Amino acid sequence: MKEKELLSGRLVVVTGDITVMDVEAIVNAANSSLMGGGGVDGAIHRAGGPAILAECRQIRSTLYTQGLPAGDAVATGGGRLRSKYVIHTV
Repeated sequence: MKEKELLSGRLVVVTGDITVMDVEAIVNAANSSLMGGGGVDGAIHRAGGPAILAECRQIRSTLYTQGLPAGDAVATGGGRLRSKYVIHTV
């Protein structure tokens, strides 16, 4: 584990299975559809359960009807994950 003190807090970098981390938030390298995909994105959606997908569908139907643009990010709850939030980035 690597830890770095920052001006407004600290950043901790940990290696392991992101779907079992007991943290405030995890960052998901999502695709623009936000509907889950392969690799880590799919693993997060599977482990988090239907609540994450439901929030992503709501975001897609209201805020990003054409998909999340590259460089943007949105947050959802963590569903069944130990993480409170998932930050989906494209």
